[in-house]
Amino acid sequence: MYNGIGLTTPRGSGTNGYVMRNLSTLRVHETAADRAAAWDVAPPKHREPDEAILEHERKRKVEIKCLELQLQLEDDGLDEAIITTRVEDLRTELNKDLASLAPPTKKFKPYDTHGIAAAKKTELDKMARALGTRSNYMEGDAFDREKQEENKMRRMVEREERERKREEERSKVLEQKQKWEAERRERDRLRRREEDRIRKEREETSRRKERMPPPPVPAFRDRPRDYRGERDRRSRSPRRERDVRRRRSPSRSPPPRRRSPSPVQSKLRSRSPGRAGYRRSPRSPPSTIPNRPRDRSESPPRRSRDRSESPPRRRGRDRSESPPRQVRELSPPPRGGTDQDRGRNASRSPRPTGRGRSASSDSSIPLPVSRLQILARGSIATPSTAPRRHASNVVSELPTSPSTRYLKPTHDFSAHTQSSVTKNTIALGDEYLLPVYARPPFVLSHGRGSWVWDAEDRKYLDFSAGIAVNALGHADPGVSEVLQQQSSTLLHTSNVYYNEWAPKLAELLVTLTEKEGGLGYATGSTSTSPSVAKHGAKVFFANSGTEANEGALKIARKVGKDRWAAATGGKADDPSCPKTHIVCFENSFHGRSMGALSVTSTEKYQAPFRPLIPGVSTGKLNDLECLNTLITDDTCAVIVEPIQGEGGATAATEEWLRALRKRCDETGTVLIYDEIQCGLYRTGNLWAHSALPIDCHSDIVTMAKPLANGYPIGAVLLRDSVASTMTAGTHGTTFGGSPTACAVGHHVLNRLSDRAFVAHMKEVSAHMNNRLELLPKWFPATLQSHVRGRGFIRGLGFNDASHPGEVVQLARERGVFLLTAGKDAVRLVPSLNVKKEEVDVAMDVLEGCLSSLRG
Repeated sequence: MYNGIGLTTPRGSGTNGYVMRNLSTLRVHETAADRAAAWDVAPPKHREPDEAILEHERKRKVEIKCLELQLQLEDDGLDEAIITTRVEDLRTELNKDLASLAPPTKKFKPYDTHGIAAAKKTELDKMARALGTRSNYMEGDAFDREKQEENKMRRMVEREERERKREEERSKVLEQKQKWEAERRERDRLRRREEDRIRKEREETSRRKERMPPPPVPAFRDRPRDYRGERDRRSRSPRRERDVRRRRSPSRSPPPRRRSPSPVQSKLRSRSPGRAGYRRSPRSPPSTIPNRPRDRSESPPRRSRDRSESPPRRRGRDRSESPPRQVRELSPPPRGGTDQDRGRNASRSPRPTGRGRSASSDSSIPLPVSRLQILARGSIATPSTAPRRHASNVVSELPTSPSTRYLKPTHDFSAHTQSSVTKNTIALGDEYLLPVYARPPFVLSHGRGSWVWDAEDRKYLDFSAGIAVNALGHADPGVSEVLQQQSSTLLHTSNVYYNEWAPKLAELLVTLTEKEGGLGYATGSTSTSPSVAKHGAKVFFANSGTEANEGALKIARKVGKDRWAAATGGKADDPSCPKTHIVCFENSFHGRSMGALSVTSTEKYQAPFRPLIPGVSTGKLNDLECLNTLITDDTCAVIVEPIQGEGGATAATEEWLRALRKRCDETGTVLIYDEIQCGLYRTGNLWAHSALPIDCHSDIVTMAKPLANGYPIGAVLLRDSVASTMTAGTHGTTFGGSPTACAVGHHVLNRLSDRAFVAHMKEVSAHMNNRLELLPKWFPATLQSHVRGRGFIRGLGFNDASHPGEVVQLARERGVFLLTAGKDAVRLVPSLNVKKEEVDVAMDVLEGCLSSLRG
């Protein structure tokens, strides 16, 4: 019998062989003689404890103590040699002590079970005392050598795992320290860079002020004609001459009082927010300006300025009369040339940089304050505080000849001007980016509003707005705050679950459409056109404009099949259904995925990827005669841009859109308006078709670009009569409608739809239109006679198709970003909050480019 420690004993021996029982209690009815006779006839199956059995018990107890010591030493992590030595020493010592234990001398008969049991107990007690254990100690599985080896390996693995975890933690700590150190170095680098930039700007401002001549007499460009006769220099009083000399002196004398503004100026100024401490000027009866009383309380006093800070501000003049210094520093230098170059009266001085700001110190008559100047200070207009009159009420003069300020480039892009950051970034992009874009040789680093800067700290006026995306400009604080807050709350969930912002943004899109018109809703009404059987609309969110158009085409095809099945009694999933054709139009652009590319009728985009999806027909925009043959009963969808963006900023006419809507109703075709570039207030209305009658409206509107001011999002807005065909599982997306995208979109759309914002945008866009309308008159040999587009999506057509790309390059060399459109046009799509001064800068640069092109 194997006992677990390498010793073999006969079966029935050892502790398991002894039977400790009192048989006398079972045979109390028998006499002693009977019991003795019974034992002689049938002796028990066990034997008395002989010397071999007792010796085995002693060795087994020794091995128990040795194993316990070995396990303890292994847990302490000692070396194997030390463990073996100490175990052998213990075994030798225990065996020496047990050798003194002599076996019992008394011999027991086989039937004397009580004596045998007592002898065994005595022997076990002696061994327990010698070994220092309890007499009833149970070893259990201690002698299972395989289990001991398994436990040993387990402890070894656990030690290795602990060491590995400690090493990982040390590595993580070291890696985190390195990361923190790298972040600290990057922060220090950015801080030093920002400090250098501010220092350079200050030095440049100081140098410019030092080089600037004494301020000329203000031209009063924005002043009504009634005031010009009153501003005669010969009519100055001696006191006014003394005020002029005092202002020009470097001493810190108290500022002179200014004259009270006229009623019109007081009314305009009272609506413009000034700096802290500003008081509204009280209404006063009309009076002659030179004889009006002065009121020192109308403006807080200002300290005198040193002559090195030319041009000085007029004392006593409110800060709201001119754009802030930051705006003037961001804009390019003032126009050059003389008044004769601009075709103006030679007696008038050149216009200052700030457009409407007078640097003269010899007059205290304030200029009219425009709404644009209010917005330039960063004030946020709300419907309750928006002024009722705008600066458009004040007639501003238009130039009578092209600007000659930007005939020569101001930005050098040659290789020797590139910094190491620019060179490394361009080299890295050339190595790892797919070469599907032809980029100019500079790297943009940051932006603010309508301006961007590159790695060389050169600034550009962005009239491309990320291809009509940045409706609120670059680095808008409100958008940044929403992004930070939502991304730290809930970034993405997928469309398996609801999130807070997707329903809110969908509701805002539908309610604004009902209020402002579009998709069958008249402006200010919720009634739909007679061709629509159901009211209401639904929204599907995607990630881009291409995805929105793909979803719209997919929905339209399913609607077409359902309508064919209802008309013929067939099944919608019948492969023989003919109502699957799609109609698009020349010079359109709907995206670059395979389905959207198939309806983008531009040869250079389609040619490398043919064959495309079949059943697509192409018509001509604004061609009434082709509609009846182009759209048939087999047509399921017609997709068109109300104002083409990439195709040349060409707008569809109201008459043609009405005929298109009528033909789609006759054939049961779904009409899709792609307003990805022209929608969402770029034309001055919510949709490019909002102002049109409802018989010109579509069934589906797709949108994307400005909806989240650059955060990826797209959407499909469709009537309920079309949306009813879509059920769970018929369409989907992973990222579309994420909490972050919809939160940003909700914020942007709320701001774009504000009445004050729309009014300001219309005012500035009208000013840009007035400037653009002059260009075909000045450059008839270069430009086509008609300026294309509406609002802030405008295009200039060229007689020579090679000129648009050249003009875009020339403008870039002068610090303005423009875009080409189609084969023969330059496109202007600035941010919707662009300022009038920035429009003037862009127009001056464009005039200089056209003059250079002509020269």
